[in-house]
Amino acid sequence: MLTPRIWPYERLMEIIMKDNHLNTVTMFGSSSQVISTSRRKFISRSAAVGASSLSIPFISKIAQASSTVNVLAFGGYEEPGMLTEFEEKTGISVNLKIHDGSDEEMIALMQTSAPGTFDVITPTSAYIPKAIEDGIISELNPSDFPLDDYFNIIATWPPVWKSGKLYAVVNRFGYYGITYNHKKFSEADVSSYDILFDPSVKGRVALFDWFLPNMGCLSKYNGNKNPYDLTASEFSALGETLMKLRPQVGLVGNTSQVIQAMAGGSYDLAIAGEWVQAGMYDDGLPFKALVPQQGGVTWDQAVCVSAKTPNKENAIKFVQYVSGPAFQSKLAIAKTYYSMVPNKKAAVMLPDDKRELLNLSNIEKFDEIFMANLSPRKSPDNRDEWMASWEKFKNA
Repeated sequence: MLTPRIWPYERLMEIIMKDNHLNTVTMFGSSSQVISTSRRKFISRSAAVGASSLSIPFISKIAQASSTVNVLAFGGYEEPGMLTEFEEKTGISVNLKIHDGSDEEMIALMQTSAPGTFDVITPTSAYIPKAIEDGIISELNPSDFPLDDYFNIIATWPPVWKSGKLYAVVNRFGYYGITYNHKKFSEADVSSYDILFDPSVKGRVALFDWFLPNMGCLSKYNGNKNPYDLTASEFSALGETLMKLRPQVGLVGNTSQVIQAMAGGSYDLAIAGEWVQAGMYDDGLPFKALVPQQGGVTWDQAVCVSAKTPNKENAIKFVQYVSGPAFQSKLAIAKTYYSMVPNKKAAVMLPDDKRELLNLSNIEKFDEIFMANLSPRKSPDNRDEWMASWEKFKNA
């Protein structure tokens, strides 16, 4: 999803759409060479996602290890000034490509490309365990990174650890719950997923076309503590709940379609979180988001290093930088899309209004208050069955 302003994923795209980040801009060269884009209103940005895609061929520069790091990332890193400090302080040039595909495709690109083509990637942590198993990414030394400054729940995030060893560092995350028009609903009205099934909102619910977060949230609604690890009977019940929701849903679409429709007043409710709501609210649109009492699911991006890179020292320095407060305080309010950040020092650096918008105001009790009712999004073992249920839902 490119253009001056593109959404990533459901990152946005995985972050939003089928494991796909939105079509994004393909970048190349050092951060100083990254295409700059003018600030646009949130809605204009989302409209551009489906409209046109500016694609600049990625020129693989497997440069000397002493001066370069090659990065494949989802949107946000390409914005003006995002990596300037890193390059100036380290003397390392960043060859950056913004990925417009799925997490699986991102990992496969690292795995199948020549050593050094991609030193660093930023997939969703749900895909890290398989990457570890396949020997695609390197073990990292926890002491190299500011994990003591992280919210504890993210510093100890299970998918990026295996047998007490660290393999990736999360540097942005968020949640899926309910995004709602606060001029039509109070916080109490949307405190439960029950609102989505209320006859009064029939046809006013919009969903992004991505089964994992939608079905994950409905699984939480059904009372499943681990929403993606279900017995046969629990999965059958989830399918029934999904089909029960179908008459309520007026739109299942991509990111730009859903956001445009909500902004235009056609829909009032969606299963989404801060990455949608914050940008819309910041642009003056009447939408807020919360995690209902039954809970929600998370999204994230984790930075990891290729197991076959000849450039590990520079790659580690890059991961150190993007896990630090200077970078994360900018990434949190990137024009591409907002996100929560795990480094508490970064959260403190945000303007008060942005910190409140991103649910980062109560930093000391963040783990126990905000994250307590969220479950990590993951790819279920019976993924094909989940996808089949989603297709049945869409076609009903």
